[in-house]
Amino acid sequence: MHIVLDISRLLGLAWHGQPSGVDRVEIAHARHWRALPESRVTFVAQSPWGWFAALPDGFARSLLTEADAVVAPGKEGGLARFRAMAAAALSRRLWGGGRWALAQRLGQKKDSVFLVTSHRAVHKEGAIAGVVAAGARFVPMLHDLIPLGFPEYCRPHSTVQHAQRLRVISALAAGVITPTRHVALQFHTRLREAGLAQPPVQAVGLGLDLPNASIPMSETPRAAPYVVMVGTIEPRKNHLLALQMWRQFAREGQPGTPRLRIIGRRGWDNEDVFRMLERVDFGGLVEECGRLPDPEVARLVRGAAALLSPSFAEGYGIPVAEALACGTPVIASDIPPAREVGGHVPEFFHPLDFHGWSGAVRALAEPGNARRQAQLQRLAQWRTPTWSDHFRETERFLDRLCGREPRPEVQERALATLLQE
Repeated sequence: MHIVLDISRLLGLAWHGQPSGVDRVEIAHARHWRALPESRVTFVAQSPWGWFAALPDGFARSLLTEADAVVAPGKEGGLARFRAMAAAALSRRLWGGGRWALAQRLGQKKDSVFLVTSHRAVHKEGAIAGVVAAGARFVPMLHDLIPLGFPEYCRPHSTVQHAQRLRVISALAAGVITPTRHVALQFHTRLREAGLAQPPVQAVGLGLDLPNASIPMSETPRAAPYVVMVGTIEPRKNHLLALQMWRQFAREGQPGTPRLRIIGRRGWDNEDVFRMLERVDFGGLVEECGRLPDPEVARLVRGAAALLSPSFAEGYGIPVAEALACGTPVIASDIPPAREVGGHVPEFFHPLDFHGWSGAVRALAEPGNARRQAQLQRLAQWRTPTWSDHFRETERFLDRLCGREPRPEVQERALATLLQE
């Protein structure tokens, strides 16, 4: 099997800073597949003109090594060298030769898998079709269907693009990877309702990159307990519920009330939350931490009395998995992905159940509380997901796909299609 891995999103991190959850998936795949010899892997990126091109193997591996050292751990201060390398990759001189190199490589490798682990280019039908026409099996990772199921939490263009992604996947994909069974079910349902062809789907859980995630915290919260929320401050993450709770906590003034530490950058369409953060007097109980380096996030999560995840919708739920891996109790929304990731460990509530959430926060922040001890006992049986598990299942799925005959219409297309404008 010959892997053709798109690392376009990784290149963009040179300017966008710390990686998101989807970025980390692409980084993990780059780290894994670069262990293969040059004969079995080709790293590609989408050019400024839309089509895909192969990066020189030595250059690509150097770029990935730099990304692993700087971008993956979120060291924004060390981006200068990686930014220069990414700029070189995006310069005009690499693209012409890279386009021909990809066409030649796909002509030689009849078992090529074009693996795209982000949503970045999946809606670009012409670019994807060019690689498929050259003989590669297109296998995207579909992280979620949130823009279609919850358009109110997304930018308008995201909904249009996501609908187009499903059409492209239906028409061109040999198979699809999802992070949870719930997303796989949603995908099948959407395509069936739209009357579109359904390629094979495999749900493959994600691994974790949190530093020292296997080190458990103390069973007793610190003298000044706090809870954390981790993620971009955007509407679907439901920070509004948390801030309403802490405004009530501040008014009640009860001793031992835990602080709320919000970790993550400010997102979009969330003015109510931003105004609360800027204008409400929480009595020192709320701290907006902004974006933090990975080691600091790990330290805060590990020391927290609990992690809150009151999201309305998720595709996977990396913060939930990371907190449990750290030994930190979790209070999560009662949504399928959170149950799939957290199993029976967290306490689950409807994302609008104010009293349920506030009672759980107080209970889990109290040393020796029976609810806290019960979750810690359940947590001891929870198994941390690993990237080795992810890639073992991924490779099995890709091997099965490579044993399938390509679609007849793909076999009949000419290699030259890849080189057309």
